[in-house]
Amino acid sequence: MLVLSPVLPELARDLGVSTATAGQLRAISGASGGLAALALATSPRRPGLRDLLAGGAALVALGSLASAAAPAFAWLAMAQGVLGAGVGLLVAAGIAAAGEWPAPAQRPHVLACAIAGMPAAWIAGMPVVGAVAGADWRPALALPAVVALGTLALVRSRPADAGSARAGTSLGAWRRPEVARFTLAELLANAAWGSVLTYSGALLLDSYGVSPATAAVGLGAVAAAMLPGTFAGRRDARRATPMLLVGLTAFQGAAVLVLGAVRPAATATLTVLGLMAYVNGRRSMVAGTLGMDTAPDDKLAVMALRAAANQFGYLLGAAAGGLALALAGFGGLGVALAGLFAASVVAHVCAAAPACAPVAWLSARARA
Repeated sequence: MLVLSPVLPELARDLGVSTATAGQLRAISGASGGLAALALATSPRRPGLRDLLAGGAALVALGSLASAAAPAFAWLAMAQGVLGAGVGLLVAAGIAAAGEWPAPAQRPHVLACAIAGMPAAWIAGMPVVGAVAGADWRPALALPAVVALGTLALVRSRPADAGSARAGTSLGAWRRPEVARFTLAELLANAAWGSVLTYSGALLLDSYGVSPATAAVGLGAVAAAMLPGTFAGRRDARRATPMLLVGLTAFQGAAVLVLGAVRPAATATLTVLGLMAYVNGRRSMVAGTLGMDTAPDDKLAVMALRAAANQFGYLLGAAAGGLALALAGFGGLGVALAGLFAASVVAHVCAAAPACAPVAWLSARARA
């Protein structure tokens, strides 16, 4: 998902487009990933988890190789759409498999490993991408194919599991009120966190004048903070409650408000970002556990909706954060993102109190 970042200017120059236009490739892959996850959530018939994971890995490999070979920008855009669909399938089926395949006693540990995959890939993968990108951007875009093919071989070594089909009279999980409430809350929280990730580099560069290299090292340390947070969240997963999720989300909102309003030094900003990343790791564990509890008979549908909320949340967060930044600077950005976290808190509180008017209305629309 991040492989485009260090090669964007060179890629844009070679294909004859502006850097801003090339930056929309991430929006394309994010949208296709979200749509793929939505299609998976709403489909009445689905392959088994092993086959879904294998299909997602194959799409990532195909999209990466096609991106590396792209003769024109339009070709690259289509290839990134294929890659994004593969990412959507991998995220949704991967988290669902972590909830389905292990024995109950092992489930929190396996779920933590699966959720920690994204920040671990960021930490381990980006230096490799940077080294390869020094020669040319095309081999850099092909790198995910290597890992995707390894993933394909690993998941194919597992025995196939049965597909699923919804009975004609049963209500799809995506239309259940409790699932709708959870998905709305996660969309808002992911929008806020995605915007933090999108604009934290600009915050460091513009507010403190640090070098790009220093900012990159600092953000890498922030990503690393998610790992202990995720594994610490194993204990939270065993006692997960909606109010625990509300508390962690409220902390994120308060922290991002501090980031926007009080910026005494780069080290203080990185410390707050690191705390937010740590809490986000814990929050992901709690949200994953509670999400699967909303539809224990169809964990895949809920995790697919959560994957869609993640992808579309990044798009919403980038747009909302960009507008706030343009209108009111970093102070306004902090207020806007705190508002998104607060809205997520309200949605989760309403999930615990179904009579809450806004969510009751949305639930009625979902049933309709």
